[in-house]
Amino acid sequence: MNDICIAAFWALSALITLLFAAFMHELGHGLAAAAFGELITFRFDWGRLWKIPVPRLLWKMPILPPEQQRCIAAAGFGLEFLIVPIMLYLGIYIYIFIAFAHLLLYPFYAGDASDFRFF
Repeated sequence: MNDICIAAFWALSALITLLFAAFMHELGHGLAAAAFGELITFRFDWGRLWKIPVPRLLWKMPILPPEQQRCIAAAGFGLEFLIVPIMLYLGIYIYIFIAFAHLLLYPFYAGDASDFRFF
């Protein structure tokens, strides 16, 4: 029974950390857009990682000069990775693996709504 509790604790910790990383990613986009005087709104959608459904928050890029659009697009992963040292300091080591996995898997499920299309 104790092993089940430990496994459940780690699974729940990973899920909470994954949700936090996703929140930081989208917050990065929102803060960067706000810095340029724009407000972006998010809508829920599903992406696909091969055949696995992946929940996503999508938003529409504001009409801005290309360099500002690139800044907004980069801010998602930028903030996600900017807080890695804080998470390591707090002992939440799984966060760095989740952030890197997100970066590596992102091109496979983002499709036409990829942040990378602005580069």
